[in-house]
Amino acid sequence: MNEKILRLFSRQSPVSVLGPGQRAVIWVQGCRFACKNCIVPESWDESAGELVSVAEMAAWVLAQPGIEGITFSGGEPMLQAKALADLIDLVRAKADMGVVCYTGYRLEQLQQQGTREQQELLQRIDLLIDGVYIEQQHADLLWRGSANQRLLPMTERYQALIIDQLAQKERSQGLQFFMETTGQVQFVGIPKQPGFRQEFESRMLSRGVIMNPVKEPCTNQP
Repeated sequence: MNEKILRLFSRQSPVSVLGPGQRAVIWVQGCRFACKNCIVPESWDESAGELVSVAEMAAWVLAQPGIEGITFSGGEPMLQAKALADLIDLVRAKADMGVVCYTGYRLEQLQQQGTREQQELLQRIDLLIDGVYIEQQHADLLWRGSANQRLLPMTERYQALIIDQLAQKERSQGLQFFMETTGQVQFVGIPKQPGFRQEFESRMLSRGVIMNPVKEPCTNQP
């Protein structure tokens, strides 16, 4: 992967259910964990998605009004660590933005066995949400889907907020729904119960509403 190119699954802004405040969310393409009943299995294929320059993505983030920061999800962000670190640097050169990142890896694994690029990305993240999704441990939690996943403040930016949130009875921030220009519906966030996507798509289809379709494999090369 060219370090100046990001393989993208999707993007959306403003989003208020995947981290503190209003955020620009970037879902990268490519994941090797293949969690059972993952909410976006379309993001697994490392050869699919849209190729976007890091500079273009930085410009998109900076153009979003009223956002507090960026959230990286996927897919697996750590597979494109260098491109995401470059993206953060470009954005922060012009704006003070916080960074939230989801990963299926455990923090300890990244710290001890991660690549240099992955460890450099870690140094730029304010809040890491780590661990694979485990359906049997699905729970109604803040910003995560199963009880094994952790909220890990990496800097002081969100530390007090996380301590306060964990001291209270946790709840999912729920879902946001977006209507695309094509008329298709996209939802964003962490469902409170497993199997939500399948049930929701079935009910919407029965009413003639089409969800955001699976993206076709990308034929371009970086």
